[in-house]
Amino acid sequence: MLARGNPDAGETLYRRLIEQLPAVLYIDSNDASPELIYVSPQIEQMFGWPAELWMSDRRLWKDSIHPDDFEYVNRSWLESLRTQLPFVVEYRVLRPDGTYVWTHDSCIPVRDVDGRTSWHGVMQDITAAKDIERSLRDSEAKYRALVENVPAVVYAVAPDDDRKTLYVSPEVETALGYSREEWLEQPDIWMELLHPDDREQTLAAHDLANETGKPWSREYRLIASDGRGVWFRDVATLVRDADGRPLHWVGVQFDIAELKHVEDELRDARDELELRVLIRTHELEEANELMMLEIEERRRVERELRDARERYRLLVENLPGATFVWDVNATSDEPVYVSPQIESILGYTAEEWGRADFWRSRIHPDDRRAVLRATLHSSVTGQPFSMEYRYLAKDGRIVWVLEEATLQERDERGRPRIFHGLMLDITDRKRAEAKRNEAERRLRALIEQIPAIVYIELPARPAGESQLLFINPQVDAILGYTTDELMDDPAHLSAVLHPEDRERILAADAESGATGRPFDEEYRMIAKDGRTIWLHSRATLVADDDGHPLYWQGVAFDVTDSHELTAVRERDDAERRKRTSGGTLETA
Repeated sequence: MLARGNPDAGETLYRRLIEQLPAVLYIDSNDASPELIYVSPQIEQMFGWPAELWMSDRRLWKDSIHPDDFEYVNRSWLESLRTQLPFVVEYRVLRPDGTYVWTHDSCIPVRDVDGRTSWHGVMQDITAAKDIERSLRDSEAKYRALVENVPAVVYAVAPDDDRKTLYVSPEVETALGYSREEWLEQPDIWMELLHPDDREQTLAAHDLANETGKPWSREYRLIASDGRGVWFRDVATLVRDADGRPLHWVGVQFDIAELKHVEDELRDARDELELRVLIRTHELEEANELMMLEIEERRRVERELRDARERYRLLVENLPGATFVWDVNATSDEPVYVSPQIESILGYTAEEWGRADFWRSRIHPDDRRAVLRATLHSSVTGQPFSMEYRYLAKDGRIVWVLEEATLQERDERGRPRIFHGLMLDITDRKRAEAKRNEAERRLRALIEQIPAIVYIELPARPAGESQLLFINPQVDAILGYTTDELMDDPAHLSAVLHPEDRERILAADAESGATGRPFDEEYRMIAKDGRTIWLHSRATLVADDDGHPLYWQGVAFDVTDSHELTAVRERDDAERRKRTSGGTLETA
């Protein structure tokens, strides 16, 4: 690979390899405020400031670090100086245009032949990866906030006799006075808290639901921590796996104590009572900071390493990532260059990995086809190679790597020939991404499987219109309308209100919009198939730190069965009074 007996050729190779890598390589002094001894020219493309300025201004590195990251980065650097252990951090660097670049910065201490210590490192632009992480975090936070701020108790329980709780939302503490931890740690807490007058019928219905797997819908009382009996409407759906085996019940418990009180008064006095409950549990934080940085000229670097060839060799072979030379035309028995760091990443020595086609055999089977297609594309077109994929390490581990390579040389016919590249171990980041994806999937499944309509609505809207930001698919199961039909037409919900309820509900909606008070109403809607559906809808206004309204967040339950049962009871009462009255007259 290196021309024997020609040190200049070796230096040229190392210099070209360093200065064409898709990363910034550098050497720092062993000081609390390090002096930059060498930096590759890619730093200007990554951070916007020329290499000469970085080397002349000793304060530039620390002055360019984002204020929120500075304390952590400086503390990590001082700790690495003290322990002489590798420095590995991720932080933001300010560019001249005012934008920030996320960088993965890692370096290790290296002692030269005279016993002097310097730090050799690499900085990689990870802004795109951080954007993905932020997107995943925002998505997870959105679904978590949606679940945990629904004004009802959201839960998941095992399909067993004890109804062991697998998840319960924070609303359980507001509703019953028990913390989430108490609810999760005591497997049979639900059975223990059932009101004695409701216990037998509720447990029998629970056993029947477990046997049949049919949706659960029940009204009963639970004993709160202060001894009160609290009425709930409990609606749940059994979730099954791909083979039809039951996994868990997902449901909501809605506090209907006030509703029960109203029903009693309706039976006795035929009066109507409005229910209002003020719930505000969600706050959003917003912060935006700008900072102007002064840049002062400092003296240029006063010394250089005596042997340039040794400097470049040490830099390449002590990077926290593996560098390599890819010769497109190399035969299978022809050696290729790879730096010794390949052993710390995959367990193979540079000599073992240095066979031209050996790397192909270690690509993960699920990634091999895509990787070989991408390498073929780069070898034919000369375009840069950049890909994240998996290797099988020597000890059998699966290792995720980020591999990037750029074209350095073409053959006499102008075809791509030599690429220089860098391989970084990104296994930890991939594991973190997988965990976030799984968390988002669970929360999304939970909100989409709740047997109720969950929605988010803009606060400022014309009368009779509902500008929805989100509505879960249960609206199709309850009303027959798709999410697209309701979200695309702001006037759709108003149009399908029952004529006898429309004026009252639009007035209540306008009053909530004007005052910010919670919306809490029962009303009828005309389903897509013409059926009349009773809904109990409750929504609260979420505001920012300054009190400005952001959106309405609400939940609507299908209470048609309850209204039909009330109607039957009223008819029975009327017939009983009629029979009693007739009997009295006949006796007289």
